[in-house]
Formats: sequence, structure tokens, C-alpha cells
Amino acid sequence: MQTPPTMWWWNVLVVAAIGTVQAASRDQWLGRSVYQVVTDRFARSDNSTTASCDAGLGDYCGGSFKGIINKLDYIQELGFDAVWISPVQSQESTRTADLTGIVISTGNEDRELTIGMIAYHGYWPNDLYSINSHFGTSDDLQALSKALHARDMYLMLDIVVGDMAWAGNASTVDYSTFNPFNDRKYFHDYKPLSEDPTNDTCVLDCWMGDNTISLPDLRNEDREVQQMLGTWVSQLVSNYSIDGLRIDSVLNIDPVFFSNFSKSAGVFTMGEGATRDASGYCSLQPSLSGLLNYPLYYIISEAFNTTDGDLNRIIQSIDYVRKNCEDVLPLGTFTSNQDVPRFGSYTSDISLARNILTINMLADGIPILYYGEEQHLSGAFNPVNREALWLTKYSMNSTSLPLLVQSLNRIRSYASSDGKKSTIAPKSGTDYLSYLSLPIYNSTNILAMRKGFAGNQVVSVVSNLGAKPATKATTKITLGSDGTGFSSSQNVTELLSCKTFVTDSSGNLNVDLSSDGGPRVYYPTESLNRSTSICPDHTQTSTTSSANPKTSTGAGISLSALAWEMKILILTAALTTSYVFI
Repeated sequence: MQTPPTMWWWNVLVVAAIGTVQAASRDQWLGRSVYQVVTDRFARSDNSTTASCDAGLGDYCGGSFKGIINKLDYIQELGFDAVWISPVQSQESTRTADLTGIVISTGNEDRELTIGMIAYHGYWPNDLYSINSHFGTSDDLQALSKALHARDMYLMLDIVVGDMAWAGNASTVDYSTFNPFNDRKYFHDYKPLSEDPTNDTCVLDCWMGDNTISLPDLRNEDREVQQMLGTWVSQLVSNYSIDGLRIDSVLNIDPVFFSNFSKSAGVFTMGEGATRDASGYCSLQPSLSGLLNYPLYYIISEAFNTTDGDLNRIIQSIDYVRKNCEDVLPLGTFTSNQDVPRFGSYTSDISLARNILTINMLADGIPILYYGEEQHLSGAFNPVNREALWLTKYSMNSTSLPLLVQSLNRIRSYASSDGKKSTIAPKSGTDYLSYLSLPIYNSTNILAMRKGFAGNQVVSVVSNLGAKPATKATTKITLGSDGTGFSSSQNVTELLSCKTFVTDSSGNLNVDLSSDGGPRVYYPTESLNRSTSICPDHTQTSTTSSANPKTSTGAGISLSALAWEMKILILTAALTTSYVFI
């Protein structure tokens, strides 16, 4: 019997299910934190920490699957339990003549890319069914998957499903060399996206790339192309026990493609699209489980990369994304990646880096750290933002950032597991991860957020004051008990310094950022009793909360001033989602 046209993907899904391990669910991914690597630049098979790598040349530098296996201890020491690796498919191997800057558009956001000399990055596939030999063999990839799972870690694989790659201009493409799309019929007719970047149809159907590297655009809307990609991805996931997929350039692919493709994959999917516009982007849910939270990324990057930024915009952005996205919890939060400047390229101020990492790691969603952010690498754009990490010798003490990341991962993991047992009123809910963060204080330079029910609430205070706050800057604030949920004369531990403070008779907490610009992360001291890795001596020191905080004059807004706005937000979210608030 012929398969009905709308049900071809079901056969693919059934075949995939027979030979694959139990796929990690959306809910299981919510509790993970992800370390993103560029496979060629993270670690070498020979464990070298001196092998040269000039990222600006755009060449292979020797990173491999075996190298990642050898350095899983480092990733785990940072506290991560999932690893996102580069696309693994065979690549266009021709060495291009130059490093030509081009501009691509996702419909509403222009993005400049620098095309490298060779496809070390993994985004120029020409054969979906073979493995990039520069990274290793199929056996090596399977070994990486097994090594991760033996540590209870997840593997996220980056994939390209919208185009293939050819060295040369469009008129020279030999379609017969592509696998499996070996015929021109599988591709849209040639028209460069650069000619009509604001046309919605062209954004989906036109070719990216240039005359040096052509990227023939697949007809993802066609049933045959969908079936071929569905068959491929189901086998890929099964063969290598993939736990999740990051899908490249989803805004340049017809949205009708993703629902059946995700069913064929049978695993968690996270789409990538560089845009500030959450409305169109978020419409891709639920066809895609999650999305990289680019709308929030742009705002937090601008808010923290200078002491002149405005943290009030972060609250506005969070609200905007919540109103437009069906499910904000599986959105991936990040401070940098392979397509955008590293945060360290904006500033050498470690305090600003500490603060943006803190809000990123403790925000709603799935935290993602681009390799090397913990080392404060400073590559300004593609390709120089893809440095060799081995040259840092994987130090945990290069700056304060590696140990900060470790602490933040431990805090999030504890609050979402054993910490839940300390919830004071469990009938109201106990799930830390599904509790949407509440702003409890915000001004131009200081932002305080609460996430979690009373007894298991994490209260974070971040700023863009910098390591040496200006003399006239407001650096001392009071967090009211109505926002924090802390009670009268309660012991509260600041988890990054492991100092314990006592709230005042009204439960208010005074916070002083004058010494270093923050961040601060507070948690009920008594609720740490089940932790052996977070401030193990937390019961031994108790001091009063910082005295006489400087009153903010007009710029700072407490929870009570936000009450009406938050009630509306809470009601709206409660009607449309399964999130929880106090």
C-alpha cells in the first residue's frame, strides 16, 4: 500500500525508533547546561597545548573527536553536562582563494560573515552520509558519544539542512557530486540572497554564499527532499546515539519543513536564527523544541559590554520574548558563539564578563557557554573568534571566570534537584526550572532577579558598574522581602564568596557592589545543608547584611513598583503556559 503523502515521516520515525536509544526529552534537556565547542579548535588527539593555530587563516588546526574525549574532565569540572559539537559531515575540501566578507540576511537582521579558506567549521557539507575525516572516523564519533553517556552527559550535534556547498560560482556547480542530493531538481533556481535580502520569499529560496563558495539552496518545502532528510537524520541519530540537534539557519528554511523533520529525528531540536524579532522566530515552536534566544542575546550583550549600557532593557526583552514564544524554557541563552563577537572583544573588564555570565547561566532557559568564554578569549568576529582553546592549557585559574562558571553550574544544578526539598510551601510548587524569573530590582546599572520558590530561591544581583564603579554611582541597594521571599533575621549565603548575611527584622537584604561591581548570588543558608560542593562551611560564618545602603534616587525600581506590570505578565503566562510563579 502506498504511504499517504502526509504520513511518509511516520515510517521514517518507526524505523529510527527500532535501533536507537531512549531519546532525551525536552524536560530532561531543561536541566542541562551546554558547552559549545568548535570541534577543530577545542582539543587535539595528541593533547598538545602548544600546537600553533592562527584562527585568522581559516584553516584546519587539528581538533578532533578524540581530543574532545581527552578533555571531558575539563568540561565536567566547569560543571557542564552536555556538549554541542560542530557539524560532522564531509565538507567541500577545496581551499578558497581569499577571505571574502559577505553579508547575509535572515529577513530582518543583516549579519556579516567572513568566509574561511577551508571548511574546518563544518557548515559547507557536500556528503551527508560521510564523516569529516579531519575530525576523525565514524568509530571515533561513536566513541565520543559513548564517553559522554558514560558520564551521564548529553551529545548535541550541529547540523546543516538548508544547503550544500560548492567551490565556485553557481554556473559551475556539479550537482552529481552531492550525496544524497545529486540532481539539480532538489535545489532552488539560482538567485543570490544578497540581491533581495528583505524579500520574504528570497530569504527562504535564494542562495547564500558568494562566487567563491556557492551554497545551492535545497527545496526544503518539497516532499521528496523532506523524506530524504528525514531518512538521513533518523539514521544519524540512531548510529551515534545523538541526544539533541542544533539546526543551522532556520530562518532561511521554509517553516513547513520542521515539524516532520523533528518527528523523524526523534530528539530535542534547537533552531538557530540571528534575529531580534521574537514574533516570527518563535512561531517555529513547537515544530522545533527550542531556539537559540537571539532576541535576548543582543540586548544583554549591549547592556553589559560597556558601563554605559542600560540593564532596564533586559527586563523589557525578557517580557517581549515571553509574550511571543510559546515555550521559553527550552530557549538557549548564550553570551557568544561562532557567528558573533566574543564578549572579551568588547571589554577587558572581568567584572562585566562575570556579570553577563551570571545572568546567562541563571536565566530561564538552557544555558549555553561558547568554549573559551570562560578563558575570556577576545576574537572579534568570524574567523578570529574561533581560537584554539588548547593554547590556554585549559586553565581553571587563568582569571576568575572558570571557577565562576563552575559555581553557577553547581548552583543551578542543586536548586533544580536536592534544593527543591527545601521548598517551604511545596503545595504551591517545587520545580525550580519552570519557575519564571522575576525582576525584583532594576535600574540602568543594577538588576536583581529571583528564580525559585521560597526556601529554594536563587536571588542574583548583576551590574554593569565595572570592576571599579564610579564614585557617584549607586552601588548599594536594598532588596525587599516581598521580592526575595527571605524572612525576618534569616541567614542568607552569598554563594560566590561563601559569606553568610542576616536579613533585617523585615526580611530585607542590603547589597553592596562598591568593591567590585558584582555579581552576587544569594540563597537560604539552611537550604544548603544537602550540598557538599557549594560553600561547605556555610554554617560557620554569619555577618549582618551590609549597613546603610545608598538609596537609589528614581532609577531603581523595587518589586512593589512593578507589581501591576508583573500581575499582568503572570496572568498572561498562566493562561498560555505551564510555567509557575509565586
